[in-house]
Amino acid sequence: MTPTPPLDNATHLTVATWVAELHRAGLAPQDATIAAACDALAQASTSEVGDAAGKRLVEAIGAHLPDNDPATISALAQALYGASVSTQMGEGDRQARTSRIRKYQFTRRLPWLARIFERRSDGSVAPGWLVIHGCTDQVHALDPNPWDDIDEQRDLPLADFLVLWELDDCASVSVI
Repeated sequence: MTPTPPLDNATHLTVATWVAELHRAGLAPQDATIAAACDALAQASTSEVGDAAGKRLVEAIGAHLPDNDPATISALAQALYGASVSTQMGEGDRQARTSRIRKYQFTRRLPWLARIFERRSDGSVAPGWLVIHGCTDQVHALDPNPWDDIDEQRDLPLADFLVLWELDDCASVSVI
């Protein structure tokens, strides 16, 4: 098992983005505070109101995340979405994982979370979560903080994504 680095705000932002995207797709979280923050974000009429709602959502998510361990993220997801949460996206061999990703994309059309190894700004290498929005020959990861002015959407070649994901035991969380 991969050691879990100290939690940083990036995990809160990434999970909040995933929850906001699921809410936008019609999946309301079962936590009243998080659901209210998602509603406020969806109804925001100005960037200032949207920024405040996004901050409330990130803080509400952060209140439930003491670390970025896959079990912790999965437990939060189960608290928000019940028995429809799965951590099985990464099971099997590479071909099975790739098939499962593509099937999920075309049947559910929902974003999912994957934890991959990445180089940090300080030069260290550690696992971090991504919101996966789509997969063809490229894996499209959403901006982990859509509430700022920095565009951080990423496209990774599928083979590169799979290697980085496999380095972290293919940790994932999805709603089936």
